[in-house]
Amino acid sequence: MEVLGMIEARPFNDGDAWAVFQNLDGWDWLEAEATRGASVTAPGLFADWRSVESARLLSLVLVSTRGARSVPFAVLGLSHTGQGGVAQAALLSRDHNRFRRELVHAARRIRADMGIYARQNGIARIEARCWAGHPRAATLLQSVGFRHEADLPGFPPKGAGTFRQFAFISSL
Repeated sequence: MEVLGMIEARPFNDGDAWAVFQNLDGWDWLEAEATRGASVTAPGLFADWRSVESARLLSLVLVSTRGARSVPFAVLGLSHTGQGGVAQAALLSRDHNRFRRELVHAARRIRADMGIYARQNGIARIEARCWAGHPRAATLLQSVGFRHEADLPGFPPKGAGTFRQFAFISSL
């Protein structure tokens, strides 16, 4: 476990992750539905995330240490894409307003550490996509160092959805 000021980055564990998935931010919930093109449930999202756990390069639960007790507020994963030196990042969070300070702190830490982690692990490119309808996702990605590459129309449902493609390019 690594302490990052008001948050801890813990290795993925089912209990902490489940606390996040049971209480996802409404916009993250809508983004998950847009990604799948159908309604989702908390157990279904958790099962999807959990099913690729063993293949991840990095998998963390971010926990707020503000106040008297620790509260898991986000899950963060970095996975192989199948292309050499290319990874894909994902982050889902609980209420963005309630955990605003923690998310800002996490973004600063990710920005400071992402390039170092990428170089140490031979990653030249980290990709991330977000649903265009999410009011904060693109801003978060840009704040941690991702650059917008393209808007990608044609996603479910019925091809009416648009996702935004971002990438972080590491200087290996």
